[in-house]
Amino acid sequence: MACNLSTSVTLDCRDNLGGIETVWLASVTGSSISFSAGTADGYKASFTFDNNTVTGEGDFTGVLYEFQQPRQSASLAETGNFSEENGVAFYQSVLSMVINKMTGERLNALDILGQNTKLVAVVKDNNGRYFIVGNETGGIVTSSTSETGTAFGDRNGMTVEITGFATSPMYELEF
Repeated sequence: MACNLSTSVTLDCRDNLGGIETVWLASVTGSSISFSAGTADGYKASFTFDNNTVTGEGDFTGVLYEFQQPRQSASLAETGNFSEENGVAFYQSVLSMVINKMTGERLNALDILGQNTKLVAVVKDNNGRYFIVGNETGGIVTSSTSETGTAFGDRNGMTVEITGFATSPMYELEF
């Protein structure tokens, strides 16, 4: 693989928003998750999204469960990790999502999420763009917090973090 720089980044308009609108989660039971690049830049894949079922390139076909996010509460961050000494480069994606109103049913859903060893998360940000966490090896729940809050205005609910590792940056999905 050639490591030659082949593109530039220019300043764009200030019409961008932070935050996440919706997260869809699926448990993947296959032996691997591999998506072929749908465009020449290597970071996009094409999917069909119909009635919470996604069918795409690679060996992922499954049912996605929607977790709508309260405004200004969820985030997705990706960190590139590069070591010259060890000759490695990989990316760690962390999705932090919120589930309001702690109930027994929602605590059970959290327990099932935590037991999974290979999750795929499709994240829709507030700009209408879709990204995937777990695009190569799947993601796992790495932490969760359930709390009642103290004051009347405090959150009663859960925060869940799902982490995925990959050798390339997360994919932006085209629908």
